Amino acid sequence: MSLRTALLAALLLGAAGCANDWRTDMWYQPSLRPEDAPRPQPEHSVPLGAGPHYESRDDTGDLVNPVAPTPASLAHGKALFLARCAPCHGAEGHGGGPVSRFFPPAPDLAYATVQARSDGYIWGTISYGGKAMPPAREGLSVRDRWDLVNQVRLIQGRIHAP
Repeated sequence: MSLRTALLAALLLGAAGCANDWRTDMWYQPSLRPEDAPRPQPEHSVPLGAGPHYESRDDTGDLVNPVAPTPASLAHGKALFLARCAPCHGAEGHGGGPVSRFFPPAPDLAYATVQARSDGYIWGTISYGGKAMPPAREGLSVRDRWDLVNQVRLIQGRIHAP
């Protein structure tokens, strides 16, 4: 086999491996045909299984806590508090958690201003976040968040420990 034949074979093999998908101009782009696009939802429709929708914690101030502060609720709320809230608010809920070294310190949950907030507002703060607090609803059910509200009320002394 001559050098010329070997080079020609290598060139043909290299060219066969090239595809035409390297073009990036606007002519070749993915698009949806009108019949493939999702339909818009009908006006005033509500998805199945959807509950009330709130935009922020300010919309939840009138909610009433449907979960009684039973020993089971308080135990579950404490476990969730230690896992989710203690890094910022401290294990006892009075601020000074380890995250406070790097970010603005979280408030003491027993402050008079926090005690004056409604249960719904505290639930909304857990769900939608606050000024410096990120939303914490991911991975928590509605019941879990109400158990956390009961734990906050226990920290504030508004509920007596069983």
